[in-house]
Amino acid sequence: MRFLSYYSPKAPWKIVYMLQQVEYNSTKFISWATKFPDLSLVQKRGKLQLTKRAQLMLVLVNATVIFGLFITAFLILWLGNLWITLGILIIPFGCVLVLGISNYLVQVILVNPKQNHEINIAKAKLEKFSAQKIAVLGSYGKTTMKELLYTVLSEGKKVAKTPGNKNVIISHARWVNRSLTGDEDVLVFEYGEAGPGDIGKLANFSKPDIAVITGITLAHMDAYPNLDAIATDFANISNVVIPENTYINNQKILTEKIQGKPFDSHGLGEWKVSDVSISIEGTDFTLTSGRESLVLHTGLLGLHNIGPITAVVVVAKKLGLDNNQIIAGVAKTMPFEHRMQPRQLGGAWIIDDSYNGNIEGMRAGLELLKSLPAKRKIYVTPGLVDQGTESEEIHVSLGGLIARAQPNKTVLMENSVTAYIKDGLKQANYKGKVTTETNPLEFYTNIEHFLASGDVLLMQNDWPDNYK
Repeated sequence: MRFLSYYSPKAPWKIVYMLQQVEYNSTKFISWATKFPDLSLVQKRGKLQLTKRAQLMLVLVNATVIFGLFITAFLILWLGNLWITLGILIIPFGCVLVLGISNYLVQVILVNPKQNHEINIAKAKLEKFSAQKIAVLGSYGKTTMKELLYTVLSEGKKVAKTPGNKNVIISHARWVNRSLTGDEDVLVFEYGEAGPGDIGKLANFSKPDIAVITGITLAHMDAYPNLDAIATDFANISNVVIPENTYINNQKILTEKIQGKPFDSHGLGEWKVSDVSISIEGTDFTLTSGRESLVLHTGLLGLHNIGPITAVVVVAKKLGLDNNQIIAGVAKTMPFEHRMQPRQLGGAWIIDDSYNGNIEGMRAGLELLKSLPAKRKIYVTPGLVDQGTESEEIHVSLGGLIARAQPNKTVLMENSVTAYIKDGLKQANYKGKVTTETNPLEFYTNIEHFLASGDVLLMQNDWPDNYK
């Protein structure tokens, strides 16, 4: 079936789809293709976005197929040897090679010069702005922190933020060129890191005044061999932002590498947390400094959100917001799409944390699941991608975290790490029921059939098509 999938009429579309999934990175695309994946299992979670680049790639792939068939037919007629028909077998592999090379040439000849021009224009434009610029970086929680800052600071300032998950320089440049007017008070930039040097490049582009580092965990293991390498990259923010304006998740590896002000669920500096209450409807706590006290409510779920909100409060006070504005801003913060987002379904609660992609976020979600009252608790996950040589250890530990949260049922999406999670569950003597699903789309489409009134279901992470 795997071999025959390369001769399906849909094969060109699926090959171009995977090129798009790896963000037109020829190296990653060729790496994926050399594993000879079964194309019948590809494109189950999304569809090809027909951008101009995708259309060009489709034309090239289909032209390669037609050219290959033409050459094969010509040689058969010319030489009269039917064995040449076997040449058809190599056409799909020629498509992959042509696509990888063509994509690389398009990137070097057309895309890079155009993007560099856009970046230079945006950088010059930013240098003329008077707005306070805030950089948000970390292995996880970046989008949540960006949205928190935007929501709270908007109570007293004109704030603009980078859109969606657009966290690379070209996305930032296009946002600056197309959306900003120059009269903003605050600009919030979300920084992405795909490899060493990225944070330094982003900081050199936007020149932030304030930085918030949300946390560190193993990610992008194809580029960063270990946590120390990631922390070293994050530390490049110190070349631009002074320690007084740097706020850091209180993790030892970060505080050893970067000078700044640590925050966690206990508070930040002189600001101390007390009177914490967590439910499916949100989180309440009191933040106190000396005689000053703020009673806060957020729609965000879980103890792990208190540290980031505390950092936002301190930044807001630094930028001149008063307590009433801060309290009102925090009260407006709500779960973001697919990030610990609760919704009701037939008397049951579903907590959608499918954008989670790291072990620390999964730990936080499982702690929340354990603390919530429910008739039955269900946990759903495929595991984590991009964990490199640490994958087995991390997924065994994930099994242990699930066991400690004690859900009544655990549903695992079948893939290359499922056995490791099961090992972790077994080692931790998990007492609940474990099931394995081979068709994630069908499961999520019919999820209401798995739930009853009073249930709480937590689903964490997704498994992209370019991973086994």
